[in-house]
Amino acid sequence: MTGMIKEEILSVLKKIRFIVLTAAAFIGLIVMAVITKNKYWNDLTYFFAVQRYVSYVFTPVIGLGLILSMYRKKYTRTSILQAEDHGLGRSLCVISRFLSGTVILIAAYAVMALFIILLGFVLGAHSTGVQIWQFVLRLATDCVASIAVYSASLFWLYLFAFPVVPVLVNGLLMIAIPQIAAYMNIYDTNLYRIGGFIFPKLTGDMAYADLVYANPGLLSAGVFLLQMIIPLLFTMLIFKLKKLKPLKTAEVQPS
Repeated sequence: MTGMIKEEILSVLKKIRFIVLTAAAFIGLIVMAVITKNKYWNDLTYFFAVQRYVSYVFTPVIGLGLILSMYRKKYTRTSILQAEDHGLGRSLCVISRFLSGTVILIAAYAVMALFIILLGFVLGAHSTGVQIWQFVLRLATDCVASIAVYSASLFWLYLFAFPVVPVLVNGLLMIAIPQIAAYMNIYDTNLYRIGGFIFPKLTGDMAYADLVYANPGLLSAGVFLLQMIIPLLFTMLIFKLKKLKPLKTAEVQPS
């Protein structure tokens, strides 16, 4: 399984689409910080600008890049053959792909955390220790939410073997739902708490608020775990039911 995880990670990191989207997400942070600095600049403006950028730009973009980079032509066939090449059952193949994506997301958020701190230092934001801790906390909760959304997106990718629906799922869960919640201003209502049990990004916001106010956040951790495991189990089931269709005559290469 380790071999397949390494193979998937290297495959994604080499994809032009992943490199371009990831680079755009990091360059966008610089642009946002410079624009903010030219308007009005102190530690608080940087703090709030970074939080908005991470939640509404970096998080959906990095998830989009991962899903698009995990896809390959003839997804079902290549996934089945890959599992056979590595001597893995189909369930372990799904778990390997989930773990490889998880590793990539954790690494991306860790680099972003370091980038935010260094950029603030270079631009003279003079962020306090508390603000830096809250930067990291926001990135951590968004990272876990991204992993949960990746798990859900992976289910749709295996179901349809085409990236359009997973991309739409990522956009819905990471952009549309949070924007609707903000527009309706439901953050102090029971509707928000209910949404936090269903939608990973709202769960992440709920966990972040709990941790900022020194609450353990155990409920959010349990919800996150379910949001990851349930789609993963359904993905395993879907992949087990998939059959390796014979190649068409035109696709068979002469010996």
